[in-house]
Amino acid sequence: MAQEKLFDIYGYLEGLGKQNKLAVENGFKTGFCSGMGGLQDMMADFRIQQNYILVDDTTSQNTYSNGVSFFRKDVYTVFIVAGYRIDDMKDREAKMNLCRRLFRQIHSRLIHDRDELVYGDSLEYLDIERVYSQELPQYFMNGVTGLYFMLNNDEPVDLAYNENDWVDNG
Repeated sequence: MAQEKLFDIYGYLEGLGKQNKLAVENGFKTGFCSGMGGLQDMMADFRIQQNYILVDDTTSQNTYSNGVSFFRKDVYTVFIVAGYRIDDMKDREAKMNLCRRLFRQIHSRLIHDRDELVYGDSLEYLDIERVYSQELPQYFMNGVTGLYFMLNNDEPVDLAYNENDWVDNG
């Protein structure tokens, strides 16, 4: 059944970052960015804040039909990054492991919330069986390590034609 109002996945993902004990204990700031370029904005505050969970507020979309109804596929990206002491590879490794642990905890929470219907059927179409993640290379940004992961969501969408949406120019 097509959703009239799509689930606020951005707010949900932001909330996961704010509710995670490991993230809170390690001073992760949760917020939004716009693509990889948005990570540069994070760097402006890096002397004050070094650990971030950032939800990309842009998405790749695709509308398709399965032959019966239409779906909107969205791909959401979340960055988990942590600062480390430059030229200290042990600190870098520790921070990367911290980011990996956070990712696994967030992934397990996604599974829990979907399977337990915490938000009703809103997470039903979230593909959490196949979550793509990519670790950032050593020299991606000086003194920053981490990863990003991507979630696919295929939600039914109502594309029924409605004459009331159109002006008759005839």
